[in-house]
Amino acid sequence: MRLILVFVVLVVVGLTGCNPDTRNGRNGNGNANRVEFKPPPPIKPAQAPDPNFKACNPYFPLVPGSVAKYVINYSSGIVGDLTIIVDAADEDGQKVFTQRSQLIDRSGGMQITQSIVRKFVCDGSVVRILSEKTESNIAGQQSAVDFDFRENSVMMTDPQSLLRKGTTWTHAFRTIFHNPGQPPTRSDVPTVVSFQVADPEDVTTGAGTFKTIRVTRKIGENGTIDYYAAGVGLVKRQASEGTSWELKEYSGLKALD
Repeated sequence: MRLILVFVVLVVVGLTGCNPDTRNGRNGNGNANRVEFKPPPPIKPAQAPDPNFKACNPYFPLVPGSVAKYVINYSSGIVGDLTIIVDAADEDGQKVFTQRSQLIDRSGGMQITQSIVRKFVCDGSVVRILSEKTESNIAGQQSAVDFDFRENSVMMTDPQSLLRKGTTWTHAFRTIFHNPGQPPTRSDVPTVVSFQVADPEDVTTGAGTFKTIRVTRKIGENGTIDYYAAGVGLVKRQASEGTSWELKEYSGLKALD
């Protein structure tokens, strides 16, 4: 799975210089002014997975009804729980897969919740991304970002190319920021994301041990190494600034040899 959840990283990296005690109204006298953090209810897919459904790309398995849960350890010390679910529907004559993600600050120290909705289509075994919208609530401050992708933006290339070290592809988007009481602002320059396939590697997470392909993903000088397992998708991510993702459990998906 992608992700490429760019805004998740950008938001939390931007918070690394903040003092959680200050943001929550705490002082040397303890928790007297702290507002209780109440996370939203967990998201669930709209339908049960079909055991006979075959994803168009096993390394980015858009399986309706599937659930994948991750632990994210940020370089700032914040720990987040991320849940990703997939649904599907016919839109304008094509099958569109909707991937919804929910990020919750486990400790409540920064009072972060974030929801992300991305839409994809399959072009043969290539996964293309249509849109992405991120809504964030950070210590009660709400904001939203739309990602306006170029036409035919490839999220994941075909499986045969993924098995060849050195395979590359790119996609690009512009961001549109929405803040309460202010007009939307659109980025002047598109953000270009580049991908390159590296050597395969066995990876062990809380969800098991997987044979994976490694894909390096870069935005400018910032990058991650993403580990994808056939049938399951993203099982691990390591960002150059120190943030890491790890798959802890999943359902509706089946690892392939």
